[in-house]
Amino acid sequence: MAQSAWLQPERRAAARAALYREHAFLRQAVGKVGGFGNPISLAIANHMYSRTDAAALEDAAAKLLIEPQGPGTWLLRFPWVNVVVFETRAGLVLVDSGYAPAGPALRDTLRQLSDKPVHTIIYTHHHIDHMLGAWALLEAGERPQIVATAELAEEVRRDIASRGLTARLNNQALADFPRDVAELPMPTRTFHDRLELEIGDDRFVLTHAPGETADQLWVHVPSRQLVVMADYFQPFLPNAGNGKRRQRYVESWARALREMAGLAPERALPMHGPAILGSEEITRRLTGQARMLETIATQTLDALNAGVRKYAVAANIALPEDLVASPDAAELYTTPRDIARTMAQEYTGWWDELPSEWSPASRAYQAQEIVYLAGGLEPILARIQALQETEPVLACHLADWAWLAAPNNASVLNTAIDAWLERLRRLEIPTQEAVEYVEHLVTLRLQLESLSSGATAGSAEETRPPIRPGS
Repeated sequence: MAQSAWLQPERRAAARAALYREHAFLRQAVGKVGGFGNPISLAIANHMYSRTDAAALEDAAAKLLIEPQGPGTWLLRFPWVNVVVFETRAGLVLVDSGYAPAGPALRDTLRQLSDKPVHTIIYTHHHIDHMLGAWALLEAGERPQIVATAELAEEVRRDIASRGLTARLNNQALADFPRDVAELPMPTRTFHDRLELEIGDDRFVLTHAPGETADQLWVHVPSRQLVVMADYFQPFLPNAGNGKRRQRYVESWARALREMAGLAPERALPMHGPAILGSEEITRRLTGQARMLETIATQTLDALNAGVRKYAVAANIALPEDLVASPDAAELYTTPRDIARTMAQEYTGWWDELPSEWSPASRAYQAQEIVYLAGGLEPILARIQALQETEPVLACHLADWAWLAAPNNASVLNTAIDAWLERLRRLEIPTQEAVEYVEHLVTLRLQLESLSSGATAGSAEETRPPIRPGS
């Protein structure tokens, strides 16, 4: 199936860049989470699969921060993501290897830190910013065992099977995306549930606990009194409500945080953001985030069991009052309502319990009928403009209906663009949500350009003339 013009990565990248140039506030709107507690690199952000992008390779090396975390232990803080390095008597042990552009910088940094070979790489999970950098180590002649949960291979297979979708949802260039598992540095050893590795004088205890992904694990190193927390902890509200990714596991995520805290480690090393030091501080922060997730899970299940319809479950979700003001509860990337929706999805099917949505008319067909009932496009467009300042969320609902009903109408596209820009300008919106609104603006802009060039913008879905009353 041929890609629509507004799905082509090169055209989207150019339109996205133009939007950021023309509307400076957009960078702030999507940048609340920063680099997930790490340095930022725009070059890397959209080239995490690339082994050759010069700007991404350069930023990975230039922006890397090397932090000692005790004898023979380092936290390598690349833009966006971390890698943990342990020097043992038998060789180096890595937890994660970053995205693909980090590979050469990782290889060179390891040579600066130690003359020992890489003995083991542990993948905490399959996401592109955690396992792809190992390619450069393998090409340099390193022959480590690569360890992950048995579930990782299936998660990677799903990414490749949906490569067009996965690349689009991650805002990555499809040309960089692997077509086969054989192109990736895959595990050489897998396990279920729990694995203990004796390497040199150290014991590495790997525990599988579905959280951000079905294959995620965390690592305890008793001899160094530390845990590697993977992506279970971030220095803001946990990313357990990502609406663009496969299922996340809120209850298991909370249990993992409590188990790590229960070990009373002196250091807790995350894969995003700075280390946490001191057992009391680690316990406070990890159990705090566990309570947040547990509270959301309890409220979600209580609402579902009480008969609240799935589409309404998230409306009244609240965090514990004593944690609301905590920086670790900051809604920088996701919200409690997003997490509740994820939780509900784990327990239910695709239906949102609105009866008409079981076998619905197409959205475009519904939109045309709404426009008809409103008396045509002009009243709807006028209402969108009137609502932009006072009710920007409602204005965007109407803008979407108008867009679905008439995607080839320049006035509709221009009005929708204005409405979404106003929403981003006026409201405090978490990064994940803001990024998707910008991507919608990219689509609208490209459709408008297609009209200007004489092409037909097309529709978001199949349409047909609506049935009028009495017809």
